[in-house]
Amino acid sequence: MSIASFVRERIKGRVTVNQLQIKLAEFTHNESGSAMPFPVLVFIGALLVSVYSFDTSRMIDSASQLKRATDAAAMAVGYTELASSNTGKSSDLTKLARNYIKQNLGLDSDLAEHVDLSTVRVQKGETSDGAVTYKVSVTASFEAPELGTKVEDKTIFSTVEVMSRPTEVAMMFPNTNSESDGDIAALKRLGKQFAKDFLNTDGDENLDDLKRWLALVPFSQSVNVFDESDPGRLTRWAAGGALNPSELRSLFRTGKVNSLADERFPDRAAHLLCLFRGLGQGENFFWDQSPVSEFGVYYRHDLPENGSPGAAPISWQGPNPDFPDSSAIDTRWIVADKGCPNTPLLPLTNEEDKIEARLNQMTSRFNVNYAIAMGWAAAALSPQMRGSDGWGDNELPLDFGSDNTNYKAIIMLANTTGDWFDTDSYNFYRDANVTGTSTNFARQRFVDLCRSIRSKNIHLYFIGVRPGDPEEFGRVLFDKVAGPGMLICTEGEGNMYFADASNFKDGESQIQNALEDIAKDIRRNYYVRLIN
Repeated sequence: MSIASFVRERIKGRVTVNQLQIKLAEFTHNESGSAMPFPVLVFIGALLVSVYSFDTSRMIDSASQLKRATDAAAMAVGYTELASSNTGKSSDLTKLARNYIKQNLGLDSDLAEHVDLSTVRVQKGETSDGAVTYKVSVTASFEAPELGTKVEDKTIFSTVEVMSRPTEVAMMFPNTNSESDGDIAALKRLGKQFAKDFLNTDGDENLDDLKRWLALVPFSQSVNVFDESDPGRLTRWAAGGALNPSELRSLFRTGKVNSLADERFPDRAAHLLCLFRGLGQGENFFWDQSPVSEFGVYYRHDLPENGSPGAAPISWQGPNPDFPDSSAIDTRWIVADKGCPNTPLLPLTNEEDKIEARLNQMTSRFNVNYAIAMGWAAAALSPQMRGSDGWGDNELPLDFGSDNTNYKAIIMLANTTGDWFDTDSYNFYRDANVTGTSTNFARQRFVDLCRSIRSKNIHLYFIGVRPGDPEEFGRVLFDKVAGPGMLICTEGEGNMYFADASNFKDGESQIQNALEDIAKDIRRNYYVRLIN
């Protein structure tokens, strides 16, 4: 066989370097031992350089291909552990890594022969900020081209970092009379896009099984907690006597309705269930406590034209329920409460179709009360609302904990323009004795409420809309009343966003950008990344 043929065979891997060296020695000397001419030696030298370069390149390529295989295996392990919150068995992870390495060696049979799959190891570690690391390693041997022999075994490894914190988010949507149909449509789009980004993580199928859930909290003057699948909720949550308030005794005597739980009562007929607790001074809605037998029940005594669609008003002759000590008899009306949103709170879920359907129900309602809505958003994340006594889910909401365990957050959207602010005076207990002005009462309510929210390690992101210079319009009042408390909830100004717009429709693109920033921040709690 000619020297050129030997070179070709070596390139194809059919002869060893030793065999090629012997052939070259034979070729460079004739039978009498005389040296070959210099041009021939130059030619042979060039051939040798080509062969050595090829072998060196092949060794590098083989190592690179094996590194890509361990990279793929490490990422597979990482995504598996992300979905299981780092609870996988070591033996299962090792088997997974071994299969991925084998599959990613490709069709290179020579490389496969040099990789010892029995040496595959998965080592678990932890970073200082609570992330878990997984190091996938495998041992292989490579041929030394200059010697044509085996070198010592080499270990190739890849490491991923995994952050896998179960994440719960409650998203608040204003459904007040300040929101036009265009604003409600914008809020629906914003909610659907955030849900898609949050639950699908930009379409990455590896993250479909992540432990993350979203709750929706539409609000006006209160929050509707009606659930057709839980018909006993009202009687279960109502405090003693709450379903038969004494000021409506004259109504109940008529037989038109027997109690606030009567299906003929306007709010019940319209599927509205707005409840309250903790409306006195120093009370903060007790959102982190069991709901059983704790709530009062809202109703609206008002003129028929001030009711909401969904149920006919009820009239009767009797004293004014707002002034129960009065003996003046007149025609009175109970109407469906338009301060209670048409759209009920949706407890934590990861089902996009449920989220979309609930968002599609949203409509404009009446006045706004931020604090009551914040209390219900926090309750959507409270483990005291777990099980049949609460929202009905036996696993959700998860326990409170540090950021290294379960992550909980509220995203609050609000229109902060205007010169009116609900100071809770409308919602005070009838015999409430409030010291100071109602504005001071409301300001302290926000401070106390936000302290209680942060005490459970719930994070709050705020997005408000207001036009132009905040010193000249609307935001002044919001900052005056809610500002001190909100800065506690948001842990400073870093988690507060304002769109320079007078409404949600005009500020939609700015709000979308803010939600993308918030989603990016929340995603710090669940990711997989290759670190070496």
